[in-house]
Amino acid sequence: MTGGFIWVSMALLSGILMGMYLAYVLRNVTTQKKFEQLNHRYFKGLNYLLNDESDKAIDVFIQLAETSHATFEPQLALGNLYRKKGEVDKAIKLHQALIAQAQLPERYRTRALLAIGKDYMSAGLLDRAEVLFAELVELEAHTPEALKWLMDIYQQEQDWQQAIKTATRFQAATGRSMRTNIAHFHCELADVARLQNNDSQALQHLAAALRVDQKSVRAHLSIGLIEQSKNNHQQAIKSFKQAIAADNRFVPIVLEPLVNSFQAIDQQQQLSKYLNTLISGYSGISPVLSLTQLTQQQSGNKAAQSLLRQHLKQTPSFKGLDMLLRLDMGDEADASHPDDEILTQLIEDLLSKQPRLRCRKCGFGAQSVHWQCPSCKNWGVVKPIDDVV
Repeated sequence: MTGGFIWVSMALLSGILMGMYLAYVLRNVTTQKKFEQLNHRYFKGLNYLLNDESDKAIDVFIQLAETSHATFEPQLALGNLYRKKGEVDKAIKLHQALIAQAQLPERYRTRALLAIGKDYMSAGLLDRAEVLFAELVELEAHTPEALKWLMDIYQQEQDWQQAIKTATRFQAATGRSMRTNIAHFHCELADVARLQNNDSQALQHLAAALRVDQKSVRAHLSIGLIEQSKNNHQQAIKSFKQAIAADNRFVPIVLEPLVNSFQAIDQQQQLSKYLNTLISGYSGISPVLSLTQLTQQQSGNKAAQSLLRQHLKQTPSFKGLDMLLRLDMGDEADASHPDDEILTQLIEDLLSKQPRLRCRKCGFGAQSVHWQCPSCKNWGVVKPIDDVV
């Protein structure tokens, strides 16, 4: 009886094992057939793509995206390629098909969301992109990149409050300093307040900018201009000096309003002393030209010419030469050389073609101040060129 039980047990176990084996074989056959079908459709799509039949190719890849995530990576990359080629509508269709796939793993879904967000950015659909990037931040998926794109959106929309919040979150998430950007966002809010004739609110925004970045040239300069408009020239001078102390490359930008405030309260001697201090620590010609003008007002053309010639021997400059020629032509005691006017015009034409400022990141040249580079979109990188000014 015991032997019969053993034989029955062995037969039962053999049957179970045989069933498992047959199921494994059948499953592998089914998987292989599915793989062969998938492989065939995938290469069919590639063939369309290689033959420049992109509309047929996109239809095949969309069908693949809707039925299997086995080809997720190449299809995601293909969508990105379409976007880079400017075919944003095709990129959106392909990436949307990936999202629509049933039972798509979350790690795939978030990557597809990020890709569609970028597609919408390329298409100029900022509101749609904002929704997707905000969702990724909420899901804590691809957070730094999503925050970076959200910052770009808020800057384009000039929503500076949201830009500040997003930049602060990006800084916390990455450890990367966003101090310069945040300070400029506060300054943008100050500019809006000034356009609304609300200097009090503008000063509050500028104070916030300086709490973020004590060396914000823009904030110090803006405070100086507001105080100057209220005839608070001592306070204006203090702010202008702080702007120069923060970055003396901005001397050519700050110097004119600073000189105006000194002269408005008749502090010529203090101005002369400060200009001499600037000259000793700044390589550009701007403070020399201002001191030359002040010397001309106080002591006449001869003294101004002598001062300027002395500086030009040490540091040649086209702008310095231009002023010297004009001083010579304005000196009634000496008949000016007939070619002086021609030289002056040539120098003026030459200087007008030269950028006064240049971006330290991408090399963009400009004649006027841009706090955000129009080319590379970085903040606080467009600065005056010493040898030109």
